Amino acid sequence: MNKETLFWLVFTLTAIAALGFLLGQSDGEPPFNTADERHALANECIGSHDGGLAEHYHATVRISVLNENIAVPDDVGLNDRGCSMRPLHTHDATGKIHLEFKESGVDAPLEAFFDIWGKHMDSTGFDEHRIDASHEFLMFVTEEGGERTQTTAFENHIVKDGQLIELVYRSIE
Repeated sequence: MNKETLFWLVFTLTAIAALGFLLGQSDGEPPFNTADERHALANECIGSHDGGLAEHYHATVRISVLNENIAVPDDVGLNDRGCSMRPLHTHDATGKIHLEFKESGVDAPLEAFFDIWGKHMDSTGFDEHRIDASHEFLMFVTEEGGERTQTTAFENHIVKDGQLIELVYRSIE
């Protein structure tokens, strides 16, 4: 094998290895809950509580998968890829979501929180748990001081102060 052929062989193999390495790297974008675009609120950064907030309220999310409670982790949306605090975030593992906005009247769909968390959640299911012939995914909302009602809004549900949002993935009986 002559030197020129050897050079091009090494060059080609190096280029292929570099391309494989680059394709395997993350693009730096956080994961999101569906194949659709990440919700705009999931990309916002409010920085901190010190910046003057127009609204600050709370809702609670409880998730059950096959009769096991799934904890919503603490610090979802805090110190999140170059942002100290997203508008929807948690401080502890109680499922309490803090909704904080620099402007009044912002509608925050539940999808934005799950995009920030990086978990799939829509009418097809939660995380890797999808509906099928033997499983269903249900959503219930209890307004503060109100009755528990079932809804099919899922990712489009507008989160309001004091709500308890229950997501239930279960076997069909």
